[in-house]
Amino acid sequence: MFQQFYEPHPALKGFVNNIMIHQVNFDESAIQPQFLVPPLPEHCLFFYLRDRSGAEDMATDKKETLSSSLIVGPHVNRHIIRPGRDHLMIKVGFQPGGLYRLLGIPMRELLSQDSFDAVGLLGRKMDEVTDQLREADSFANMKMIVDRFLLKQVGRLKPALPIDQVLPLLIKERGLLKIDQLASYACLSIRQFERVFGQRIGLPPKHYSRLVRFAQAWIMKEQQPERSWFTIAIECGYFDQMHLIRDFQEFAGVNPSVIESALSTSEVKFFNRLFD
Repeated sequence: MFQQFYEPHPALKGFVNNIMIHQVNFDESAIQPQFLVPPLPEHCLFFYLRDRSGAEDMATDKKETLSSSLIVGPHVNRHIIRPGRDHLMIKVGFQPGGLYRLLGIPMRELLSQDSFDAVGLLGRKMDEVTDQLREADSFANMKMIVDRFLLKQVGRLKPALPIDQVLPLLIKERGLLKIDQLASYACLSIRQFERVFGQRIGLPPKHYSRLVRFAQAWIMKEQQPERSWFTIAIECGYFDQMHLIRDFQEFAGVNPSVIESALSTSEVKFFNRLFD
């Protein structure tokens, strides 16, 4: 298995956080593999370059075959990704509010379904980029192709506002900053902040903050399975373990022990991370 996160080109850092490449080749005789994906606050652009992958929303039992390029996020439910035998995926993780600046549409519209075909939102050029990525002979060249495509989009970005400098603080501070404090940093009233926030993120600020904190707890357990949920709850800013369990029930639909068991028995890992 190969998985690596890359820094985007310096000119892209205002709206792109990271680029990740993930590759796994599965034996034909093996049981159908799957990756458990937590609810995540990130807006992403994905490229699936080889065998088709499928996804299942664990809250709704909705299943779909994933397009070659698609836009998703934030995910408020846990998902299962069932990759093809020859799996090669590239993810572009946007800065909070970055996808809004690129597309210019309210991000609430992206919550109406799990994913959108990127061709429908960004045009036929997505097929050209996908073809170029499939023909690339190295991961370095794939990353360069993605950088080049994104650099061409810089001219269409909506101008950055003070709130675009504030939104990453929610991630950096693990969703623990108060809304009135964030609004003050963004030079907005609380009502204005909530309206602009919803436009850029797609969720109310308090709900998004909880999602950030919950995702951090899941990822910490994923990467450090020996740590107890109580320790993780305290480190992620929960008042106690019961508050973490409440968020598990809302976002994952199960208790933490169920996720712990699933992570420990999974033969194939897909490691997530929040924004830098």
